[in-house]
Amino acid sequence: MMILLLFSLSLWDYSYNVSATSLYDNNIFTYSPERIQEFIDYSAPYKYPFETYDDLRTSASVSLRLRNKFIEDRTTTFNLGLDVHHYLVNQEKDFQSIAIGIRQSFKTFAVKIAYTHIPEYLIRYYREPAGSSTDYIGCDVQYRTLSGKISLLRLLPFAVHLTYARRWEDYIEEFDLYDARAHLLGIDADLKLVHFIALGLGYQFRTQESDSAHSIVVFDDVPDGSFFQHAAQARLDVMCKLLFPGMLSLGYDYAFRNHRTDDVQDIYHYGRQDHVHTVRFERTARIFTGIELVVSYMKRWRNATSEIYPALSSIKDYDKYRLGAGLNFYF
Repeated sequence: MMILLLFSLSLWDYSYNVSATSLYDNNIFTYSPERIQEFIDYSAPYKYPFETYDDLRTSASVSLRLRNKFIEDRTTTFNLGLDVHHYLVNQEKDFQSIAIGIRQSFKTFAVKIAYTHIPEYLIRYYREPAGSSTDYIGCDVQYRTLSGKISLLRLLPFAVHLTYARRWEDYIEEFDLYDARAHLLGIDADLKLVHFIALGLGYQFRTQESDSAHSIVVFDDVPDGSFFQHAAQARLDVMCKLLFPGMLSLGYDYAFRNHRTDDVQDIYHYGRQDHVHTVRFERTARIFTGIELVVSYMKRWRNATSEIYPALSSIKDYDKYRLGAGLNFYF
């Protein structure tokens, strides 16, 4: 296998990225302030079978791109990526992801197909539906996403990307009513304002349906999580030469989620709307040829409202931030 890989690299144009980062996350389970206070007070320890609600996460990423020209002079690109994430204290939150894809460029556009897989990811601890009121277990899920993208490169003064993705969420047996499928449609535009400033704008529509929407059995802790969602993104990239040459990126994302259940007994979702705001900051600095220093900050908060359950916000609202730094090696 290694010989075959080395032989392929000798015949194809290739590039790679290797990165190692560490970040502090002050709310790894996205708990509300009331839930965090309950954890601190130790008033319901069976709900929180872990040591800390914040943690330090280290991540390592490897990506490889192979390029060749099979169609006239148009480049075909194969890409492979692997990410590994490890938490210092809450190691049950460790997870990995793998991504593969192929991109074909044409005269005025390009087409890409990609597949991403996260084999196991712990969201948080929930009451076991078939257990007692004090039985809480980890809610693990497997994510699979198949996506396609068409990039219109020269039809307009700026690049436009049209995307469609099909996403599957498969939960462990105890929470299999959470299993869901989603369709995602998106459009993004990259605009170069001047030679050192670029603007990115995007919109995505997502519709997701849970298996529990069709179940004749309803558990209190496994309600119908089906929803529609509108999301908008904006990003400003500025070339920066302070101390080291690199990029300064500022971003803002907003997502509006409208839950679809018509079961008035489902107090966690009936008439519920979520507003999620995310602010991002990233500074990359090229300290040596092929080596970048990356410093990042992310702040996210959610406001949830309900037509029938005013106390929902005390359970579902949260805010969190991540502060990280790392090195990126590229060739």
